[in-house]
Amino acid sequence: MSVAAKAYTATASSLHWLSGISMVGCIGCVLQAQNSPKGEKGPWMHRHKSLGLLTGIIVAPRLAYRVANRSSYKLQEIAGTNGLEHFAAKISHYSLYAFMAIMPASGIAMGYFGGKGLPFFSTTIPGIVKTDDNKQTTGMIAKNSFFVHKQLGVYGT
Repeated sequence: MSVAAKAYTATASSLHWLSGISMVGCIGCVLQAQNSPKGEKGPWMHRHKSLGLLTGIIVAPRLAYRVANRSSYKLQEIAGTNGLEHFAAKISHYSLYAFMAIMPASGIAMGYFGGKGLPFFSTTIPGIVKTDDNKQTTGMIAKNSFFVHKQLGVYGT
């Protein structure tokens, strides 16, 4: 069977498109927020965070499905390409998987451990309750999550 003729399962295809649409929406919302006047940034960031959480919800089963079925989805070399091109394709493929796992995870950690919670469209999932015992630890987790999220968002997109 040729690479082009191989079809993905309905599950793999659905998870692919759902995560892709939510990621593109998430990126679009943050770009719109960056280019909006100060008074309009809030609603765009709320949408960004909601779509980021939705992406995380979709990506978790997608990654689990991918790992469970990894033998069915090995990247095959395409006729007419060399080993270096195939290696570059693998690296870019794994990088996209890392991006779609790390971005939602770091955003979720930032919101949860920052104490503000996780906006999800018309509701908010509460964040951790800060106490004297956990304030330093949760603050550090939120700060480090912000750093990872910001760096990967700037250099990964």
